[in-house]
Amino acid sequence: MADRYRTEGVAGMTDRNCRPHHSPNRTPAPVVRQIVWWRRRLGPIQIGGRLGLPASTVHAVLTRCRINHLSRIDRVTSLTP
Repeated sequence: MADRYRTEGVAGMTDRNCRPHHSPNRTPAPVVRQIVWWRRRLGPIQIGGRLGLPASTVHAVLTRCRINHLSRIDRVTSLTP
């Protein structure tokens, strides 16, 4: 903060958004499509095992795609077809 004050003055002391400008380690789109395709049949742990990914990564992708709960896939029975 002191560096920002020295370079920008009082204007440098305002709050700033800490969100990153880009995400260099984001899961590639082809892998996301595979995860979404497998979600109709398997859970995050099984998908991770088949694709060689950690279950936490699979869960993060499913959450981002809003299909992490079975009820999002099949609301009537909450089961996959």
